[in-house]
Amino acid sequence: MMLSKGSLKLKLTVMVLVSAIAVPSFAKDKKAKPTPTVADELKFKQNDETGNDIKALKTELLISKNDERALEQLKKLMSKYKGTALEPSLHFRLAELYMRRAKTATFFEVHREDNQIVNFTPAATKSSNSRHWIAKAIETYDSVQKRFTHFRDMDLVLFNNAFARQILGQETQAVALYKQVIENFSESPMVPDCHLAVGETLFNAKKFQQAYDEFQKIRKFTDSKVYPYGLYKGAWALYNLRKNVDGLKQLEEVVAYSKAQNSEEGGNHLDLQREALEDMVTFYEDVRKPGDAVSYFRGQAGDGQYGSLILKLGRLYARHGKHPFVEVVYHDLINATPLVAERPQMHKDLFESFEIRQKKDQAVVELEALSSLCQVNSAWSKVQKPEVNKACVEQLEETGKLYAAKWHKEFNKTKNPLLAQYTRRVYESFLNSGFKFSEEDKERYSYADLLFQMNDFRKASKQYSLAAHLTKDGKLKHDSSYAALVSLEKDIKDKWTDQDEETFAVLAADYVTMNPKGQYVTDVKFKKAFIAYEKGKFERAAPDLKELSLNYATTERGKKAAHLYLDILNIQKRYELLRDESAYFIKKLNFDAATKDEFLKIHQQAYFTVVQNLEASKKYSEAVVGYKAFVKDNPKSALADKALVNAVRCANLSLDLTEATKISESLLKDYPNSPQVLEITKALVVLYEAQAQLGQAGRSLLKLAELDEAGKLSHTLAAADYKALNNEWSQALQIYTTLNQKYPNSREGKLALERMAALSEKNGQWEKTERLFRQIIDSGAQPQSSVASFKITKHACESRDDENCFKLAKKVLNMRGEKGVSNWALSQARLLQGKILEKEFDMTGVKAKAERLGMVLKIKIDKLDRVQKAYQDVLNYGDKATAIEALVKLAGVYEKFSNSLHTIEAPADLKEEEKKKFLAEIENIALPIEEKNADNLHLALKQAKDMRLHDGTIMQIQNELNRLARKSLKTKIIVNVSSPENVLPVVN
Repeated sequence: MMLSKGSLKLKLTVMVLVSAIAVPSFAKDKKAKPTPTVADELKFKQNDETGNDIKALKTELLISKNDERALEQLKKLMSKYKGTALEPSLHFRLAELYMRRAKTATFFEVHREDNQIVNFTPAATKSSNSRHWIAKAIETYDSVQKRFTHFRDMDLVLFNNAFARQILGQETQAVALYKQVIENFSESPMVPDCHLAVGETLFNAKKFQQAYDEFQKIRKFTDSKVYPYGLYKGAWALYNLRKNVDGLKQLEEVVAYSKAQNSEEGGNHLDLQREALEDMVTFYEDVRKPGDAVSYFRGQAGDGQYGSLILKLGRLYARHGKHPFVEVVYHDLINATPLVAERPQMHKDLFESFEIRQKKDQAVVELEALSSLCQVNSAWSKVQKPEVNKACVEQLEETGKLYAAKWHKEFNKTKNPLLAQYTRRVYESFLNSGFKFSEEDKERYSYADLLFQMNDFRKASKQYSLAAHLTKDGKLKHDSSYAALVSLEKDIKDKWTDQDEETFAVLAADYVTMNPKGQYVTDVKFKKAFIAYEKGKFERAAPDLKELSLNYATTERGKKAAHLYLDILNIQKRYELLRDESAYFIKKLNFDAATKDEFLKIHQQAYFTVVQNLEASKKYSEAVVGYKAFVKDNPKSALADKALVNAVRCANLSLDLTEATKISESLLKDYPNSPQVLEITKALVVLYEAQAQLGQAGRSLLKLAELDEAGKLSHTLAAADYKALNNEWSQALQIYTTLNQKYPNSREGKLALERMAALSEKNGQWEKTERLFRQIIDSGAQPQSSVASFKITKHACESRDDENCFKLAKKVLNMRGEKGVSNWALSQARLLQGKILEKEFDMTGVKAKAERLGMVLKIKIDKLDRVQKAYQDVLNYGDKATAIEALVKLAGVYEKFSNSLHTIEAPADLKEEEKKKFLAEIENIALPIEEKNADNLHLALKQAKDMRLHDGTIMQIQNELNRLARKSLKTKIIVNVSSPENVLPVVN
């Protein structure tokens, strides 16, 4: 709306009043800063809305004050110049001051609810009423019209009166006044303004054709400032008359007119180019093709403005559901001018257009294009103003957040994998853009959730971690930092690389640091340590596991951590530390009874192993002390008895048999049910044997017989033997008797019978001995039976009862076919017979008369044959010692026979020559006998040497051979020499 002349004058008056009170505020000193003027203090500052409102208030108060002074002065002038030519002008001026006061009152009415303004407002102005002042102005205008009909500025009076009435809603009266100006003051510059005012009244009353006609009348006033506005309003009237083509052409006229006016210097017309161009978009939609829009608006507005017009057109298409048209105009603009400032909004609008039509694939492309566009290094960003670049990022954030949330929610319902892919790209378009956004922590958490749902666990873990570091929200920090761990673990599936382990360790540290009292602190710490444990990184795992053990002993994780920590020490063979740490856990930590029992076993095993290592290092004496200490500290341990067994072994190895014996006895006393009792009892027997404590060895053997059922009889027999050796005859005999009576057919029972017989024999109790021997014989057991029979035979021989001896010996020899018979007994029995036969041989002489000599020799030779056969039979029984004795005996028989031959004298009645022949024959008989003597001795010597006899037998035989050799040298050798026969030569 154009300002009237009066309005312009009022504006100038205000400016003059403001200037009048502006006094220079700087001193003569050039160095002093100038004092701000009132105008400086009332000057508005950009982006200071509250301060500017206060300054506006101060300005209005200043003007109001000046208006009040002006009214007072004007009323004085009106009284002074009443009835003069100046009176109508003074009344007109009064009406203008009333309108000015109405403006100030309107200001206070508008800001009446603003406390900051009200606090500065004087009480007198708080109840000011603009309508009151306008009414007074109308009353004054009416008075001028009536009283001063020929007032030279009556056109202004009528126009301002009409304008004031319009403010009060008196449209009919206002129109009538406007028409008076048009009809009565056709030359007035206010005529086009009046046509405009009437046209707008008609337009507001929706009388569009009449309004158009009224607007068209302004065309005659091309020099009027409201000329372009008339065209502009006419275009809108045509639009409402559905004459859009004509309306668009009329707007084109406005643009062309404004361009022409702008090219002229000092143009004072309204510049409606921008408004016309903006409105052309609305007209264009209905009358022109979208494909022509870019070239059309570029021609109308130029490169500087047409982008915003295309943007407006596209949004208009979108509002009306013409989405394909949106694509056309936006893509045409982007192709024509890729650096246009409106591109971000276009990509945003295109995204929404495609999304509405369920073309999410194309929508995502637009958002990604927007993200690329906003990058600081993009060609587009480099040529834009900072506020434009900022708006780009804001649009990226707004669109990305809105549709990421919307599509994510939709995916949660449908589980459509393709939708998940699109939603992921939406998240990435703004979260991966490098810009900082509000609530980025929540967005990244949602993005991570989507990645998790898509099974992209590793990337989800990274996003969760980023969210945890970004957020200040305690719950979100907890959930995201823990989700980062869970996601990484799901991706790895227990196949931990070194890098994955490092990543988990970092995330675990984040969780614990961010959430020191978090719900899963124990689990996270445990998992971190457990991964290191499984990968064999014990130096890293051990401290964490120990810390968990100490701080969370009452939880399952704490107990498990303690187990793993101790296991690490075991794997590392740090047995001493394992022993001490397990003992500390048992004593100091609040574990349940079952866990303490488990750790007690670990402690005992470690303790035991420490001592075993001493033994393995051959520190036997220290090991003995260690094993004994172990038993003292852990008397109820399952390893206690084994420790004593090991202590016995170490004492033996350190040659401390006394200590070994003592420990063995302690074990048997304190741990009678130990599985080690049998082994230690056997060892104890050996220990007592080594110390020549045969009685104690026997006692231990009896204990061993109780423990070892399989060896019961043999241990009992050995015990009796040791008792016997220790001269504990009565106990030995009692044991032998029991064995023989209870187990007569057993090997031990039979041996016990032998032992009793031997014992009786040793004590010279022959009757008892013989009875026992006969029991042995009756048992039929070999070789005991044959040996017992021989001993009875031998006793008969020693009693010089040769006949009975020979018979008894025969009984022994009759056993030779029995299995297991004693070769020694057979040999000895036959040897006894040989000795008896040798006695008979010795008793047979060779001295006789010549007629009986042959018979005597025959008897002697027969005796020799029987002796020879007996002794030779001895050789066949296989007892070498007896065979040697038989050979020596046989050699002696041969010598005695040879010697007896040498005692034979030739018959006295023979001639001397016949005597010689007779003696020569005797000598021929004796000589081979002597050779047999030597042969037997050589054979006996050889066998004695083979047997390595050290009882003097070898020396005895050798001496006998030497004697024979000397004897042969003394023997006279008789040689019969015959005379050689004559040998005649052979003559040819």
